[in-house]
Amino acid sequence: MTTQRNIPRPLLAGIALIILASAYAYYLTPTQEYDDVTVAEAKALIEGKPDMVILDVRNPSEFDDGHIEGAINIPVDYLAARLDELSKDDELLVYCRTGNRSARAVGILNDSGFTKIFHMDAGITGWIDAGYPVVE
Repeated sequence: MTTQRNIPRPLLAGIALIILASAYAYYLTPTQEYDDVTVAEAKALIEGKPDMVILDVRNPSEFDDGHIEGAINIPVDYLAARLDELSKDDELLVYCRTGNRSARAVGILNDSGFTKIFHMDAGITGWIDAGYPVVE
């Protein structure tokens, strides 16, 4: 003999509503709109995409000490206020010294609707360690 439990309809409706709301929120959550790349991949991107914007998000004195040729300097702390200097249509390669500030920068860019972002996760330190040139 089996016993049957009757679950109140308001409780079932509440559970169904929670499930639907969770599914809806999941599909509205922004996804990562950038790719982490190694320094070798970054170098290949720069060589293969001459229109790529190279964005150095370190402070100006670090930039002046050495940067990737063609890079523009917008420090991460000023990036949100200077987004109008970039185009959402451009492909962006973003880097800093070791990858921490550039990770913040790609978050800002991603949240602002930029979708063609490459993050050089080893930073200029990895670039130099690989023997690639910098401009001073």
